[in-house]
Amino acid sequence: MAISSRSEEGEGWGDRLMFWRKTKVQQKVKTTLYDLTHLEINTIIKDEMNASKAPDSVRLLLHSIATKYHTKLEELGELYCTEIHGTAKIPAAIDGEKDQNYFRDPVVYDGSSYLSFRELRLRARDAIEKVKENRNLIVNLTEDKVNADLKMLGRIATISQDLRNILQTKERLRLNRKDEKDVKTVPDGELDFDKASQVLEFRTMKERDARKYEPDLDLRQLMVIQKANDMGTERVVMQTIIGMDGDVTTRISQSFANNPVPFIADMHHNAITTSVEFWKTLVNIVVEFGKQLIKLFRGS
Repeated sequence: MAISSRSEEGEGWGDRLMFWRKTKVQQKVKTTLYDLTHLEINTIIKDEMNASKAPDSVRLLLHSIATKYHTKLEELGELYCTEIHGTAKIPAAIDGEKDQNYFRDPVVYDGSSYLSFRELRLRARDAIEKVKENRNLIVNLTEDKVNADLKMLGRIATISQDLRNILQTKERLRLNRKDEKDVKTVPDGELDFDKASQVLEFRTMKERDARKYEPDLDLRQLMVIQKANDMGTERVVMQTIIGMDGDVTTRISQSFANNPVPFIADMHHNAITTSVEFWKTLVNIVVEFGKQLIKLFRGS
């Protein structure tokens, strides 16, 4: 009876594993189909532009994102600490320690791998709670400003989680780590990208040596990283999502709706027109390619 019981239990685990894999595949297919059948246009207000090209390296893109999030958390931490506590930083609890940033400290991982993005996510979520709990003490900032900052913190938390998920399995395998608590010394010949110093070392490598450290990602994962870098911590004032079924959703930030700028609105409209035309052309190419494949398989 015991053997039979274990066998049934094993079959149960096998069924659950099969169900989990099937669900993961179905979810990936659904997500991919959504990406292919929906067009998203964002208009972003950027304080400064240096016109520099985004790095080709995924590792450097990830570090660019992590650096932007780190800087934004520090900036907002000083702003809201001043509002809530009357000082830009929380005074050191023990003599000899540095003053703490309200949102970002302590910084354990200053790089851009899965532990770094996990830390950024936790700090951003903690910052949201601090703002909400002390909202009655925030008197020098407008409601629109506070709401916009909460949305920014939410974006940092959400995208950091997405990037952590992308990197987690691949990096744990590469570094031979069992879980997130296992942060033992990395194997010889490997780099730990959760340390900024190791990212700097990677940046100075010859291309052929650095190539082995680039994570093997699918197209959608690359798109998530590129979009996260493009949006950074800038303010999105207008967003339009168009579905292939004709469903159109446009979101406008409250501050922009209160004080619209015709030039920006016109630019967003022109971007929609250009994107839709390009999208239609791309869809037609895919459809035609599909027809040719069908003919090929049918032998006609």
